[in-house]
Amino acid sequence: MALPKLFTPIQLGGITLPNRIVISPMCQYVADDACFNDWHLIHLGHLSYGGAGLMMVEATHVTREGRITHGCSGIYNEHNEAELARVIQACRL
Repeated sequence: MALPKLFTPIQLGGITLPNRIVISPMCQYVADDACFNDWHLIHLGHLSYGGAGLMMVEATHVTREGRITHGCSGIYNEHNEAELARVIQACRL
């Protein structure tokens, strides 16, 4: 019996996803000085464990002034980048 289409790979541009399950971005408003933190590590890590083909993170702002709230994440300095990379690396395991 063939797998339901939901569980089959799909090509998006130059990326092949293992299935068609997508976790949409969720604004969590819990960043520390615009940095992803252990809360994100657990929350996103838990979601990634489910095996979705694609997971998007919350809006991540390119300037401090552009954030919607003080709890929004950013990627405008090396510390922001390092903390986001730490969470992404954990989700890829």
